[in-house]
Amino acid sequence: MDSTIKTGILSYTELNDLIDQGVIEGVARESVNSNSINVTLGNKFLVEAEDFSSVNGQFYKPLEFSKRQSPAFIEVEGSVLLPPGGFALASLVEKVNLPNDLVCMVMLRSSAARMGLEHSYAGFADSLFSGNLTLELKNFTRFNTIHLRGGDQVCQLVFHRCYPVPVGMGYKGKYSNFTGPQAILPEYS
Repeated sequence: MDSTIKTGILSYTELNDLIDQGVIEGVARESVNSNSINVTLGNKFLVEAEDFSSVNGQFYKPLEFSKRQSPAFIEVEGSVLLPPGGFALASLVEKVNLPNDLVCMVMLRSSAARMGLEHSYAGFADSLFSGNLTLELKNFTRFNTIHLRGGDQVCQLVFHRCYPVPVGMGYKGKYSNFTGPQAILPEYS
């Protein structure tokens, strides 16, 4: 490994350079923090639909991960009321176009976490990912509904510089180049 390559979390000046280079598109300069960038929710939400079938008074639909089954969702525009335990998918307005030496993580802002909102730890983009990241959001409160609107800044992006991935070894996944939230997609065959 080349010991002259600088790795680690990017800071304010480097984050502004990413904006200038088009690595992150659609971000406001005032959203750049010392080591992260506040990002905004888009206007489209996919809210988990209620399953009206019941077994012994329990409402549930078994989902098979091996079959990449997705919960049923209802598309909602503009804003969503997330009830206690409620689950929704949203996406970021900002688009990332990662080079072969950069990864990013979507982190929930502390004020959103203190409200009872949770973002699953699936918010990671490998080198060479390009697109709008989907967020998996859940209300962890027991007694309060959380109102989320397009434009809310509930998350932030943290970028890590890493050793460059070899040619052909960057992100080859199925979730690149989408806009709007994406439910689970089947595995490549």
